[in-house]
Formats: sequence, structure tokens, C-alpha cells
Amino acid sequence: MTHPKIEVVKSALHRIEPVLRTAITSGWEDWRGSKLSHWRRRGRANYVWEQMAHYAAVALEGVPGVSVVVKHESYHFLVDGTVAFRLKKSDGGGLTRNYPTQEALAFHDPQLPLTGVAAQQRVEVTYCLNPNETDIADILVVGRAGGAILWTYSLIDNDSVSSLPAAQPDAPLQPMPAVKSTGLVRLKGRKTNDDKAGESGES
Repeated sequence: MTHPKIEVVKSALHRIEPVLRTAITSGWEDWRGSKLSHWRRRGRANYVWEQMAHYAAVALEGVPGVSVVVKHESYHFLVDGTVAFRLKKSDGGGLTRNYPTQEALAFHDPQLPLTGVAAQQRVEVTYCLNPNETDIADILVVGRAGGAILWTYSLIDNDSVSSLPAAQPDAPLQPMPAVKSTGLVRLKGRKTNDDKAGESGES
């Protein structure tokens, strides 16, 4: 396996971008409507993760070329046998913070095998919150090499690519399925303080 290449990832994920945006924003809206504001950040992130992963898995079931692998209590989504991604929470730059389990280490290391996830490109699709943690600020696709971020691009701001000298513009996105507005705003370079957590939760 090689490090993820943005052109390959963008091409594979382009057709399901509306599904990913809807799944993530719906998971967040479920949290906002849950009346569980006394929960800590880790609990909140776990709640949102469970919801958005479920929505994505249900919406992508039966989509040609897309499969869902559930292993080690986590969801891995495979597209065209080439790109594998998982849904996570990140800081404003796209960095997630997992406990260093073997699974988490293997996902970002092209030299380590990831049993059951036979894809050449492994990336994360993450949401990051605004500074007050009251709403989603951005949804990013993140390519990494170990602990280093190689590149990111936004599923909200289609012209946003970081850590690359130049990026080719995408074709226009397909209309997004109806979903309640969350006032998504692109806040570049803004980060939040996150608790560390396990494979399915905070960051």
C-alpha cells in the first residue's frame, strides 16, 4: 500500500459526498436534539460517531462499488476496492487523536496490514467543530502518513485543499439531499481542544 493520493481519493468519493455530508450533519443534529448537554466531550463524540456511522452505513448499503466492513467495533467503508475511509472527529486541521491501538496505527501506516480492509488508499472523513463547539465548522477528507497530515480537502468548501502545491478543480457537486440546516461555516485554521478517546469516539 502507498500513501493516499488526493486525485484517486477525490475520484472515488465524489459520487458519495452528499451521503457523507448528510450522515455527519444528521448525527450532529441528533446530538443537538438529544438534550444530553451535561455529557462530556468524549461522550458527545461517541454519540455523534454512532449516529453518523449508522446513517452512512444504511445510506450506502447496496450502492454499487461500496461496501461496509465492521471490525473491532468500528466501521470501515470501502469504495471501488481502492479507497477505504472511516468517519471521525478531528481538530480544525483534520488531525484525529486516537489511543494508539494496533488498529489505529495500522490504518495510517502503509507498511502495516489492516485485516479485512483491502484498499490501497486509506483516509479519514472528519468533522470539526467551531471554537465554541456549538456547530460543525467543516467536514474534511484527510490523507495521512502515520502522525503527519499529507493533505486535506473540504466537503463543504469545494475549492479548499491544504498541504498540496496545486489542486485541480472538481466537477460541480451533485445537489445534497434535504437535511436540516446547521449553519455550516468554513473557519480556516481554527482548532479546538479535544479530549483523547478510543477508536470510535472523540477525535
